[in-house]
Amino acid sequence: MLLTIAVAGCTQSSLPGDLKVAEVTTGRSVGPDGKILEDARTNMFWTTDTFYVEVATEGSADGADVQARWKGPDGAVAAESSKKISPKGPTITSLEAAPPKDKEGRWPAGDYKLEILVNGSSQVTRDLNTR
Repeated sequence: MLLTIAVAGCTQSSLPGDLKVAEVTTGRSVGPDGKILEDARTNMFWTTDTFYVEVATEGSADGADVQARWKGPDGAVAAESSKKISPKGPTITSLEAAPPKDKEGRWPAGDYKLEILVNGSSQVTRDLNTR
């Protein structure tokens, strides 16, 4: 199972400063430091899980917006989360999406696409699955 993606070699010219996305990790839970727990790393989720993503960046920038966008099995945006960061070196940014608060409280089962954006510019995509 692929758990981490390194994105070296991607063109990221639209990023502020010398910021670059170095790695993206998905999982079911995070520790107190905001990092995804080693035994919780996965790209396969239960329909009741909260989706967590850890975005490792390198470099520095003032006021960069890191965003995670999850598209559901129907291709529509199922969830979005973002944080404003001003890193001065290696930084971990954790984002999450809880299951919908509808009557069932579950994600629809199927294939999802996670997209990581920085200042609106797509940096990494990732395939996830719920069952």
